[in-house]
Amino acid sequence: MVAHHSLSSIMFRFSFLWFICLLLVGASAVFYFEYRYYRIPLLLNDFSTEVSQRVPIETNGTLHSIDLDEIIVGTFHEDDIPAIDEPVYESIASADVYLNDDGYGLVIEGENLVRFYPYQILVWHQAVNDTFGKIRLLVSYCPLCFEGSVYQIEKDSSEAFSFGVSGKLWNNNTLLYDRSTHSLWSQVLGEAVVGPRTGAKLERYPFYSTTWASFKEAYSSAEVLSRNTGYVRDYTQDPYERDGYYSSSAVWYPLSHEDERLEAKEIVYGYQSGDFQKAYSQEWIKQAGSIQDTIGSQSITIMWDEDLQTARFLSGPSEDSLLETEQLLQKMFWFCWATMYPQTKAFEN
Repeated sequence: MVAHHSLSSIMFRFSFLWFICLLLVGASAVFYFEYRYYRIPLLLNDFSTEVSQRVPIETNGTLHSIDLDEIIVGTFHEDDIPAIDEPVYESIASADVYLNDDGYGLVIEGENLVRFYPYQILVWHQAVNDTFGKIRLLVSYCPLCFEGSVYQIEKDSSEAFSFGVSGKLWNNNTLLYDRSTHSLWSQVLGEAVVGPRTGAKLERYPFYSTTWASFKEAYSSAEVLSRNTGYVRDYTQDPYERDGYYSSSAVWYPLSHEDERLEAKEIVYGYQSGDFQKAYSQEWIKQAGSIQDTIGSQSITIMWDEDLQTARFLSGPSEDSLLETEQLLQKMFWFCWATMYPQTKAFEN
């Protein structure tokens, strides 16, 4: 009787300990997924092959212009990194409480309206479906490529045509998806690369990138994308910066094409027109103040704007010919530009 009681007691204690262990494992799993998928932008891993020409082909019923094996899948669902669909804005003074002076963001200027989209917010969401005046825009950012772009949504598209984050990468670049057809779009290219809309391109909208310190010095009044996004995130920090990603030489995931003419994470301003592409090192532009070059028969100047900490594209040899459309230059890490445009030229200092 005593032996039976002791055995029952041991089994009870064993069952209780096993139950506690299961609870701890479950709690740890919940914490891990909550932290990984809702506090830190998702990171992926896979292998890539050679970049293919972006000519649409069909494989097993799927239209695509890139090798499907080059796509890295890492999240359980679309929108695990949530796009901002109902952006609100705050004043410069309000945003200055938490934005870092040396932090970058995207600037859009209108006749009576200026907006700043901080990377401190964009790093957690990567896409903002917005309206600027009466113009529908997609504001996007890829932290792995350090590239921000603004696109105008087609004027004849339906109101439902908006973008989310697919949770997939191609050559370390975010693949967005449109909610109408679920086609995948390259964030850098502004081009659909998988799905029914493969080959479609978005029109770039004028913008430039600058630091928060430069922006608030240049503008006395403007709208700043607010922290009130509807999501719980720590907008005081950039997790990629915290982990040393921007300052390290490491490219986290495989590339389809590598080019050693410049350091992988050297920041460049890329110019693209038709089949022609050329990259200009930010450091060279800053050191020289301005760089003269010839593209085809056109003389151009790339100048450094010290006040706004950005490069400006001029269509001639003087500042008087400054183009209004600043989107002609794309700012990003060299490795991203070179893998997207394997035939690119690079300005030699």
